[in-house]
Amino acid sequence: MKKKIQFYFDFLSPYSYVAWTWVRGQLDQYDFEFIPVSIPSIVAHYETKGPAQIKPKRNYLFKDLLRYTQLNNIPFTTPASLPFNALYALRLALKNVSKEHQVQVIDAIYRAGWENGLDIGSDEVLKSILSQHNLPVDELFARMEEKSSRIELKKNIEEALGKDLFGVPSFLVDEELFWGNDSIKYLQMYLDGSDPLDHGKYKEFLTKHLF
Repeated sequence: MKKKIQFYFDFLSPYSYVAWTWVRGQLDQYDFEFIPVSIPSIVAHYETKGPAQIKPKRNYLFKDLLRYTQLNNIPFTTPASLPFNALYALRLALKNVSKEHQVQVIDAIYRAGWENGLDIGSDEVLKSILSQHNLPVDELFARMEEKSSRIELKKNIEEALGKDLFGVPSFLVDEELFWGNDSIKYLQMYLDGSDPLDHGKYKEFLTKHLF
């Protein structure tokens, strides 16, 4: 039986895009559940700032992204508008909206924005992207515009917060959280049964250092 992995992402997040390029290559290996969430909502919940709101951090992260994608031969650019309103894209990628087309919808939107630099915050651009990939545009948009899609996205965010998720990309396996693209190496070790985490020391740390 394939191991189940929950993948939490937001199209706003460039690291979610980079993580998606890994996920895309593992679809036959693991049983993924794709869960779009709104990172601004999660950041607001913790009353903090997102990386893009801290100028030195934002600038550093773009350097990091350029280094990583260059070394790993991953196409990388930025969407035409950044930041952008990702709500339509997120709702299109919901399980009950995209249904059997979920992987294709997610991939098409990520490639359009973070590889080809299109404005994936625009509903007209999104329609064009879906059409170019021979996806049922009218059907997808009709479901995306239903109240149930807004409820589903809100539920995704609430459930993510209930599992102590604080950022994207995040992977959840057996209730073990791996946050960030750079945690994929640890995720792979966990999946292989070679997780280097010392659980005893971790529990001791939490006991000694309660904040």
